[in-house]
Amino acid sequence: MPAFSALLRQHKALLIVCLASAGWSFSFGIGAALSGLWMKTDGWGDPVIGGNTGTYYLGMALAAAAVPWLMRRWGNRCTVAGMAASGILTALFPWGPGPAWWFPVRLLCGVAGALSVIPMETYVNRAAAPQHRARDFGCYAVALTLGYALGNWVGLELYHATPRLAFAVGGILAILSAALVSCCLPPPPPACEENSRVPLELRRNLLAYGSAWNQGFLEGVMIAFLPLHLIGLGMTENAVGWLTSLTVVGVLLFQMPVAWLADRLGRTAVLLGCYALVVLGLGALPACTPSLWLAMWLFVVGACSGAFYPLGLALLGERLPDSALARANAWYLAIECAGCMAGPVAAGCARDWFGVRAMFIVGQAALVIFLLVSLGLYLLDRRSTLKPTGCNPWASSPGPREAA
Repeated sequence: MPAFSALLRQHKALLIVCLASAGWSFSFGIGAALSGLWMKTDGWGDPVIGGNTGTYYLGMALAAAAVPWLMRRWGNRCTVAGMAASGILTALFPWGPGPAWWFPVRLLCGVAGALSVIPMETYVNRAAAPQHRARDFGCYAVALTLGYALGNWVGLELYHATPRLAFAVGGILAILSAALVSCCLPPPPPACEENSRVPLELRRNLLAYGSAWNQGFLEGVMIAFLPLHLIGLGMTENAVGWLTSLTVVGVLLFQMPVAWLADRLGRTAVLLGCYALVVLGLGALPACTPSLWLAMWLFVVGACSGAFYPLGLALLGERLPDSALARANAWYLAIECAGCMAGPVAAGCARDWFGVRAMFIVGQAALVIFLLVSLGLYLLDRRSTLKPTGCNPWASSPGPREAA
């Protein structure tokens, strides 16, 4: 028992961050799952529903630039305001008359989401011990994924009986998360350097920032079109629900083992291994019929693509000084949101032009092109005589704090 108490004290801040983030993600899961259903029930078509979803990510991307400035002035109150606003707006969504209400509400939800997520990710990056950074982000990713999955499930269970109550439940969880941060989370760790304008080194950290884009791109594609693809294979809606949940199960089961491997074998090597498995899985999925093979490859793609985001964040924390992390995390989230908006558009056009299975080829092509560009830059820098170490997006060298 004394050992457990000591462990709890040591990881109290991480536990609070994970619990609060899970509560916020629960609210996000309800909003993401039910807003489209609400609009469909009201008679609106797919273009309006898709545009409403994109508006959420647009709000996140637009707000990301201002969050580091707010964090320096508000500290934890930035997160409290974001989570509370997310809860209120989620609960208010079904009370408006139509798109003139729904679109501004979802845009503001995205703004509140940026206020909620960026400070938490910066907190984890600054507080993590260098040797456990991937593990801590693995815990954070599991909390977000579990909250999102529970929000989807609870929201759908409540929706058909009492739809407005389902939105309200999501709002209450986000508000409780804000209260938890306000009352229990210690002040964020201070930056080790005073200069807040440290370069973010986008080229040197291309693998990290690109992982945010690629994760968002694949997430947008799968959320928009995977259920339609599975129904087109002749599966029932109930079977589709169970099968698509494998992607969530994959993330939950594999985040901690992948994080453990990343801390021991190197974050870059493990991240590249995840890329290889996702590329392989996306290549195999178009040929799969409803079978065990289909379930297996969806499991692999969900697990490994889910590792892109936390491993990319861990790489940023490894390579950048504390004073740059808030801005770097803001850029990271904005890039991920841009991927979320671009993925469904690219996959939708490909499905129209080349057939329904082209969605997987689009995702695979995006990853392969990104990896080839990164490799080309790496080889170019190795040949440079002026900068022998170059801006190497593949290297796994320690950051300034670890080197010190």
